[in-house]
Amino acid sequence: MVVLALETVTRAGSVAVLRDGVLRGREGDPARTHGERLPGEIVDLLASEGLGLRDVDLFAIVAGPGSFTGLRVGMATVQGLALATGRQVVALPTLEVMVSAWRRGGAAPAPAVAACLDGQRGDVFYAVYRLADVEGAPAGAWPALVTPSVGRPGDLAATIGARVLERPLVAIGSGAERYRTALAGVAGLRVEPYGVPLASAAARLAGESAASAVSPHALRPIYIRRPDAVIARERQRRAAGGDAAPVGEFAVQRARGPEDLAAVEALQRSAFAEPWGAGAFAREAANGAVARIYVMRAASGEVVAYCACWLVVDELHINSLAVAERWRRLGLATRLLDAVSREAQAEGATSATLEVRESNRAGRALYERLGFRVEGVRRDYYQTPREDAIVLWNRDLRERA
Repeated sequence: MVVLALETVTRAGSVAVLRDGVLRGREGDPARTHGERLPGEIVDLLASEGLGLRDVDLFAIVAGPGSFTGLRVGMATVQGLALATGRQVVALPTLEVMVSAWRRGGAAPAPAVAACLDGQRGDVFYAVYRLADVEGAPAGAWPALVTPSVGRPGDLAATIGARVLERPLVAIGSGAERYRTALAGVAGLRVEPYGVPLASAAARLAGESAASAVSPHALRPIYIRRPDAVIARERQRRAAGGDAAPVGEFAVQRARGPEDLAAVEALQRSAFAEPWGAGAFAREAANGAVARIYVMRAASGEVVAYCACWLVVDELHINSLAVAERWRRLGLATRLLDAVSREAQAEGATSATLEVRESNRAGRALYERLGFRVEGVRRDYYQTPREDAIVLWNRDLRERA
């Protein structure tokens, strides 16, 4: 079995390949960005072992917490490789991988370990795991004395001092090394390196937990701290007096409650020959980590348009959009898509895709004005009536920022 693991949560990053129990790993060059190094470093490591991407049986990714940009680059890289090769991916929490790397590096046993990753903004991502009496337990089975959190170095020291009684206590990772002075006042604590590159530890863990692999579409970064762009957007909305994004006399916002979902369902039934089944929008709304349903309201409060979409790593997938018949030809679809696109970009989206009926010339003209281009055809995608779907992509959403 060949496992390929990638880690982009540290500045240098790392990549590793596990082949029939033999591990080869490399750390990256911290002077280069993850985007500059990938996927070249992956291909080079595989080639040095006489392997190609098609030889990989399973991918692994260190899934967070970590820097927003680093996680997005790593997730997108692994997702693309897994999609291209038809393989699955094991996503592993950063702080647990750090503890596993420390244990595999031959460290002396300790009853508890604090994994501390430098957050690069004066913050530390951290968690504390109890290892006493569970030394043989796999990652994920260690009791968390302090669940994954983010805070200032002083918060880390105060939390450990107040909530962790096990001694000696080991602190590992870039956060512990950088803020060693802040931790100096915690009695019985020592700072140690974890020794093994995180990708190498991730490869071992993925090989041991292959049953937890998921399809690349299901990959989700583990965020503890929200992206700066999201925080800035919320500040702007609060300053404007609400969470709706105004567009002329209309407002766009996420659907709320059963009344909004009922209005969206009714609008879709009136607009499409093949509407979604009953309860589909409610199921979408419940999956808020990926799915988004936006409604556009008139000044009266009436829902006049909607957009249902997914945000998959850095791709916006527009699944359904409609404008109520009496509100058409007023440019509302363009306004709605602009608002949705801006929100998606604030959360890391760089491209967008959708499909339309081949005969929907008005829709295709709209999307082409918005920067979408035809990149494929899905034969007989629609059934009532039977018709091909035209697949469109906008590969650079910034063009309309």
